[in-house]
Amino acid sequence: MEFRVNDLLQIASLKDAVVLSGHNYLNKVIKGATIMEAPDITDWLKGGELILTSLYPIRSFDKEEQQQFISRLAEKGVSALVIKNHRFVTEIPEVIVSAGEKSELPIIQLPKEIPYVDVMYPVMGEIMNNQVKKLQYYKEIHDRFTALSLADEGPDKIIATLELLIGNPVALFDRNFHCISSTLPSLAMFEIVEKIPYYNQTEEIKFPHYRQVVKYPELSGQKGYQIVVPIETINHIKTYLLIGETNKPLEELDFIAVENAATALSLELVKQFAVAEVDKKFKNDLIGEIIEGKYQSKTTLYQNANLVGWNLEGSFAVVLFKIIKNNETPSSRLKNKRGLTNQHEPIVYEIIHRYLPNGIIGNKSSQVIVLWKIEESKESERKWMPRIKETAKSIQDLLKNQIGDFVVQVGIGSLAENIDEIPISYQKSQDALELGEILKGKEAITAFSELGIFRLLCQFDDPTLLKPFIPSSLQKLLHYSQANKNDLLETLKTFLECNQNATKASQVLFIHHKTAVYRLDRIKEITGMDFEDPEEMLSVRVGLKIVDLLERENKTL
Repeated sequence: MEFRVNDLLQIASLKDAVVLSGHNYLNKVIKGATIMEAPDITDWLKGGELILTSLYPIRSFDKEEQQQFISRLAEKGVSALVIKNHRFVTEIPEVIVSAGEKSELPIIQLPKEIPYVDVMYPVMGEIMNNQVKKLQYYKEIHDRFTALSLADEGPDKIIATLELLIGNPVALFDRNFHCISSTLPSLAMFEIVEKIPYYNQTEEIKFPHYRQVVKYPELSGQKGYQIVVPIETINHIKTYLLIGETNKPLEELDFIAVENAATALSLELVKQFAVAEVDKKFKNDLIGEIIEGKYQSKTTLYQNANLVGWNLEGSFAVVLFKIIKNNETPSSRLKNKRGLTNQHEPIVYEIIHRYLPNGIIGNKSSQVIVLWKIEESKESERKWMPRIKETAKSIQDLLKNQIGDFVVQVGIGSLAENIDEIPISYQKSQDALELGEILKGKEAITAFSELGIFRLLCQFDDPTLLKPFIPSSLQKLLHYSQANKNDLLETLKTFLECNQNATKASQVLFIHHKTAVYRLDRIKEITGMDFEDPEEMLSVRVGLKIVDLLERENKTL
């Protein structure tokens, strides 16, 4: 489509023209033509020009000045220099020809009897005709993709149409480079060999893109080129349009089609995002009614659930996923109640949906709520609980890899055999989440049924009411004023968690066995604890959890 120096030489008036230099660079695009009237023409050039001259304006230049002039023309991006000599300059200087070859600038000698207009008019005519053809093609393609968008055909139809127009397979990938859709299955799997951010054959394309060399495992390791177009939508969510140059290299008109397809896909993705946001809000409101037990009537609730494809019949267990910063303390978390950031929320939903494509999922504050379907209501917890934990662990691990400095806590409620029992399961999943961190750490996956006696701690709305349950022996250690108090507390906690095994506790604490024994002896001296009394040790363990709970709630002892 572009008019190049090679095409110039096919014009009838140039049939006897002679190429003096730049034989290997005749594919340069000609964007316009001008006659050189003054030696300062380089100050007004924009690149892509065909310059016609008799060399008269530079007739007084010495060899060095002539060489520098040719170099400046090349730096400005001139496509070719056409010289008609004999009238003022009888012979084209050799230094100009050699400078043209060195600067990769084609220099063409025009027969003296050929007037400039016989070159100018055909060149400008070809350039104008090409521009008109490009505009007509652009309008045709633009109208075609606009019609697809208005008809709500979706991304699959858009990339299928693009494939038809450019004669190469096309695929659409999400931000993690998982294939969403592909016109050729083998295009979905590839290994990147090399990225090429700059590619001079597409330097005039007006949208961001890059080229890469890839290897296709499904095609016996065949290598090929791809054009990658990042499509950014709302909230900086990226999708990637990939064109595999398996049949032919992309040409200028192909890139017009790619640009329009990218625009259509961007609009389609924005539209999908808007619909998803409305859908998500509706689902969140609906799941809020279910977990709080606040709905007008079951008939309305079931009708609304049916609109979003939820089946509320049967048994469920409420499972909570809580996203928190890895280095965030409980007290700082209370100050920051914004919950999931816009950056992480789509990732969390996407990963959970990947494992639970038909799940009943909602969001509240920093928690993702899942009503986990229990297929057999009579099935014992020993059977369905491990399945939930296994899937929750997979989700947790994948989320951890995706969101870096954040960790995921999981709380699992009790079995709700009907919709009326879901609020109870939800409350128990909250308790499991809260105490799970205290008992097992930030990345705990905790079921309410596993809390045992520590469930009692959930019965107090005001945690300060738990203070009287901290045994006096532990109180003495808590009020111990020496600098090593924290070391003694940490040793006591670890000792109890290790089933009162001092050797194992020393290994966990990375201290010498004698150091652990010494600390335990000091604890006995300070508190009067009897490590052989199981009831007292149970009271101390409960007391330590109460201390953790009070610290979590930022309450003073």
